[in-house]
Amino acid sequence: MPTVRLSLGPAAMRTATLALVITAQQVSADTTLPAVNSYGQPPFVAAGNEQGAGLAGTFVALLNAALPDGAQLRLETLPRRRLELALTSRTFSGVALFLAPEFLAAPIQQGGAWSVPVMVDENMLVSVRPLKMSTLDDLHGLRFGAISGHIYRMLAPALEAAKVERQDTTDHISNLHKLCLGRIDFVVISRSELAGTLPHVRCAHAFRPTAFPEPQVIVRRVLVRMSTDGGAQEMLDAIAETACGSGWTAALGRYGLSTVGCRSNSLAKTGDTGSAEKRDRKIPLSKGGPS
Repeated sequence: MPTVRLSLGPAAMRTATLALVITAQQVSADTTLPAVNSYGQPPFVAAGNEQGAGLAGTFVALLNAALPDGAQLRLETLPRRRLELALTSRTFSGVALFLAPEFLAAPIQQGGAWSVPVMVDENMLVSVRPLKMSTLDDLHGLRFGAISGHIYRMLAPALEAAKVERQDTTDHISNLHKLCLGRIDFVVISRSELAGTLPHVRCAHAFRPTAFPEPQVIVRRVLVRMSTDGGAQEMLDAIAETACGSGWTAALGRYGLSTVGCRSNSLAKTGDTGSAEKRDRKIPLSKGGPS
């Protein structure tokens, strides 16, 4: 088949080039990627008559303001299993919020780029009566309030051996109500979710948080998966800027939370996960419990 070549004059070439530029700009401006969040409870989302968007909405709004023109994220909150299913798909393009790599399967861990830390959290044991505990064996014989679908690795041996009784509820608010009424003896909850849930629970007794014998610290990050390396780096840079910005640190501070690695702007803006790992090296990471 003969090759047909079109010859365009200078004016036609300028018109064609301009059309391509305009089309590319329109595609960029219309591109909105998902920012998926699997934490459907306070403080990550608002509850009841609470004002504001929760930490997830706040982070996405701040991140959108830091992104280059034309790139925007939309917040999507979905159950953890659906989030993990989405991340196993090679077609997923976007970001996943507030995750810790050690809680994810290897294919998901390695299927994108990890941001600098955006929050330091910790799983706690919470009770009404003081927990006299030097090892987890001291919990034997107690009733444990759990969240349906959550996996508690640190307690798994005691639960499987029926040395600790597990009672499930659907959310942390219901769980703390049961704890207040004496129907369970302790719960496991992250420091962030405890701070977000307490304003929604009325109890005549004080809740007593206790650290695990081996502290269960969670360094939360954002998993970034973009169609191009350049797009991923732009997103990582914007996340690093947001994580150390005054808006986000103030939002965390309202719940007694913070992040790490923000000692200087030069470090905060690298978007380099290797540097982030070096800065986190002294932080003991969680080995179990819900993430």
